[in-house]
Amino acid sequence: MLQIRPKNKAIIILLIIVVTAVLIFILIDTGIKPTIIAMSEAKVEYIAVLAMNNAVSKILGSNIKYTDLTDVLTDKDGKITMIQYNTILINTLARETSTLAQDEIQSLGEAGISVPLGSITKSKLLSGRGPNIPVKIIPVGSVSTDFSDEFRQAGINQTRHKIYLELKTQVRIVVPLGSEIITVSTRVPITDTIIVGDVPDSYVNVDNEDQMLNLVPDGD
Repeated sequence: MLQIRPKNKAIIILLIIVVTAVLIFILIDTGIKPTIIAMSEAKVEYIAVLAMNNAVSKILGSNIKYTDLTDVLTDKDGKITMIQYNTILINTLARETSTLAQDEIQSLGEAGISVPLGSITKSKLLSGRGPNIPVKIIPVGSVSTDFSDEFRQAGINQTRHKIYLELKTQVRIVVPLGSEIITVSTRVPITDTIIVGDVPDSYVNVDNEDQMLNLVPDGD
């Protein structure tokens, strides 16, 4: 009967352990990890959007009026000749909102989230069961902000002008043995009004090109 020397036996056991570990790693990396990240994305996106919307609500609230951001200029006949934007206030609001949104994401993300192990099996019986897999949320870079607007017909000789604040950021989803960066954005309406009369084709008046908003009437 063939006998295995203790030294060779130890080597064989070590090889078995290494091979098993490699197979487990491959299984996690190719099967489990992508599933965990995919399941985490929706939760992380919700948290990031909630944080950015909270920042908009805290900075702008219900105190910002249409007349705070714009000045509708008319001629002697009352016809609208230009819509002038308060770029100083707009840039200030964008900067403050960006800073607060970054803090909100950091605060909500510190606790992280978790994904039940049973949920990644896609089994209805095991869904929501089993030990939780921790998922960390780490902001990547800053929150970028931009203002946009929209013109829509609201009736005879009436146009609805709505101004939005758009926020975009990137967050890193960190799970055991891997991570992934996702981009999250939200568009929040901050004020709107009904303009009576024709909207002029040219209505931007700013100090320089860096402050210029891409404000083109929507033909819809």
